Amino acid sequence: MIKKLALLFLLFFLSIFTLYLIFLSITSISIGLTNIERSGFWMPILCGLLIFCLTIFMIRLILYIFRQTKAKDKYPYI
Repeated sequence: MIKKLALLFLLFFLSIFTLYLIFLSITSISIGLTNIERSGFWMPILCGLLIFCLTIFMIRLILYIFRQTKAKDKYPYI
């Protein structure tokens, strides 16, 4: 019971952090695309894409934790 509550708590904070990373990624890419006339415009775009790739792995981790909370306890007395 406490393990599932801890996993749900972790799931909540990882979800909030993932939403922040998505916002940061979209903001970085949009800044790079609006400043395309400058010489280093590709750097915010590259950083935004790398943050988005990190976000994909975070989403996979969230889905794994969510499946663990849905799984039935094999050993309920341990």
